[in-house]
Amino acid sequence: MLSMLVDYALSFAREQLPALLAGTALFLIVRYLLCRGGTLTRRSVPHEAGLALFALYLCAVFSLTFLPFRVIPGVISRYEFNSTLLEIVQGTYIAGNWVWAMIAGNVLMLVPFGFLAPLLWERLRGLRVLPAGLALILAVELLQPFTGRSFDVDDIFLNFLGVLAGALLSLPVQVLLPRQTAALRS
Repeated sequence: MLSMLVDYALSFAREQLPALLAGTALFLIVRYLLCRGGTLTRRSVPHEAGLALFALYLCAVFSLTFLPFRVIPGVISRYEFNSTLLEIVQGTYIAGNWVWAMIAGNVLMLVPFGFLAPLLWERLRGLRVLPAGLALILAVELLQPFTGRSFDVDDIFLNFLGVLAGALLSLPVQVLLPRQTAALRS
């Protein structure tokens, strides 16, 4: 399963690198122009670097969840309310390596959000990041059918576990490294 995840990550990186670079470059240009124009105030170098890393991460998430677009006018993909996870727990579905890799990938995909957001923004410290993470997850899942992808109720649960795991991982960092965390937020 680990080799499958690594192969998938490498394949993703090769296919989505242009979107990642374009999205991050667009973020940096817009951020620079807004700061230069006085709309936003410039922050510390650690905060700006953290924002750039967070922007790169969000580009990866959006690239992974929306690209390639397969939009057919007038056709919305499906909303899947059947839970594979529930079927696994009930013993009515035997999950193979691919399913376990997708489960792990869906959890791991949102760990950085839960970890980075509380370090960058005081208002999202601790477990306050959970509603923001849930909002991101729901936005992605509800929009996917409009881009040729499908809504999956299991993804919501698994992605939320990822946000929670990231938030829990960031707690000791916030406590043990208060000066560094303050520098990231300033």
